Amino acid sequence: MHDTLSVDARESGTSVRTQLFAAERLVEVAQELSMARELSAILDVVRRSARELTGADGSTFVLREGEHCFYAAEDAISPLWQGRRFPLTDCISGWVMLQRQPVAIEDVYADERIPHAAYRPTFVRSLLMVPIRTLEPVGAIGTYWATRHVASDGEMRALAALANLASLAMENVQLYGKLQAKIREAQNAVRARDDFLSVAAHELRTPLTALLLQLQRLEQLLALDALADKYPKLSSCVARSTVTGKRMAALVDGLLDASRLPHGPIQLDVEDFDLVQATREVLDQFATTARHAGCELRFTAPEPVHGRWDRRRIEQVLTNLLSNALKYGAGKPIDVTVSRWGRDVRVVVRDYGLGMAPEVAGKIFQRFGRGGSIWHQGGLGLGLYLSRDAVEAHGGTIRFESRPGDGCTFVVSLPVPGPEPG
Repeated sequence: MHDTLSVDARESGTSVRTQLFAAERLVEVAQELSMARELSAILDVVRRSARELTGADGSTFVLREGEHCFYAAEDAISPLWQGRRFPLTDCISGWVMLQRQPVAIEDVYADERIPHAAYRPTFVRSLLMVPIRTLEPVGAIGTYWATRHVASDGEMRALAALANLASLAMENVQLYGKLQAKIREAQNAVRARDDFLSVAAHELRTPLTALLLQLQRLEQLLALDALADKYPKLSSCVARSTVTGKRMAALVDGLLDASRLPHGPIQLDVEDFDLVQATREVLDQFATTARHAGCELRFTAPEPVHGRWDRRRIEQVLTNLLSNALKYGAGKPIDVTVSRWGRDVRVVVRDYGLGMAPEVAGKIFQRFGRGGSIWHQGGLGLGLYLSRDAVEAHGGTIRFESRPGDGCTFVVSLPVPGPEPG
C-alpha cells in the first residue's frame, strides 16, 4: 500500500511539473507569435513548439487550401510530407479540419482514416492532430511518435492551446498585411499628389511670370507722362492685378516647396541683410491689401538687425504670417514687431481677429492644415506649414498663442551670430 502511494505521488509530481513546463512554454510562444509579421515566422515557432510541448518525434503545420491540405512546415527526426498537397478527404489532417475536432491515434496502421501508403516511408506509428480554429478551420497541427504512444489529456490541451495561439497570430499577420497594403496605397497616393503639384506648379509658373512682367511694364508706362493721373481707374486696376498676380506667384512657389519637402530638407541660400528693412519692404507690398481689408499695419523696430539668412525664405515666412493675419483679422489693426532677444531676433505678428479654437490650433502647422473652411477663407493650408519648415531650417522656432475672440500672435525666433548684447 505504501509503495502504491509513493508511485502515485511520484506520478502526480511529474504531471504537475509537466503542466508547469507547458504553461511556461505557452507563455513564451505567445510572446514570440505576437512579434510575428509573416506567416513563415509563425510556421517556424509552431513547428518547434509542438514537439517541445508534447515530447513528440515530429510535428507538422498544415494549411487548408480550398479542398486540399498543404503541409507547409515540419520539424521531425526524418522527413515527412513538407511541401506536398493532398485532398482533404485523403489524409487525417483533412479529417480533423472537416470534422472540426482533434484526434489521437495510437496505431496509424490500425486506423482506416490513415492513408497507409503515405505513412509507410515515414517513422510515424502514433499521432495527435488538432484543428487550427474549430469554426471554419484554416489548418491543423500534428505531432508524431516513432513508437506506439497514447496521447494524454495534457498533451492534447497543450497542442490545442498552441493551435489557438497560431490562429490569433495568423489573423494578426493578415491584418498587418492589409495595413501595410493600405499604407503603401496611401504613400503612392501622396507621391502621385506631390508629382501633380510639382508639374502643375511648374506649368503655372511660366505663364504667370510672363503675366507679371506685362503688368509691371504696364505700371511703368502708366507712370510716364502722368498717365496714372489721367486714367486713375486703369491705374488702380493694374495695381490690384499686380498684387493678385504676386499672390498667385507666392501660392505657386508654395506648391513647389510643398512638393519638394518630402524628398529632403530645405536648401538655404543665405546672405547678409537687415531683417528690419526686409520686413518693412514686405509690409509695403501689403499696404494696398491692408487698406482694402480695413487693417492698419503698425510696425515697431527699435534698431536694425543684421544677420545671415535666406532672404527669400524669410520674406516668404513674413508674407504667410501677414496674409494669415489679414485673412482672420480683417477690419482690425495688425501689429508687427522686430527686436533683438538675447542671441536671437524675434518677429512678432499680432492680429485682433476671431482667434482659433483649440481643436483647430493643433493642426495649423500641418501640411494642408487649415484654420477654416477653404470656401470661406481660401488658400491651400500650406503657408504656415512651409513657414515652420523654413524657420526650423534656419535653426529657429515658430510658435503662436491664440484664444477664440482674442486674435492670434505668431512669434518667430531666428538665431543671430555674434556676441550677445550687453
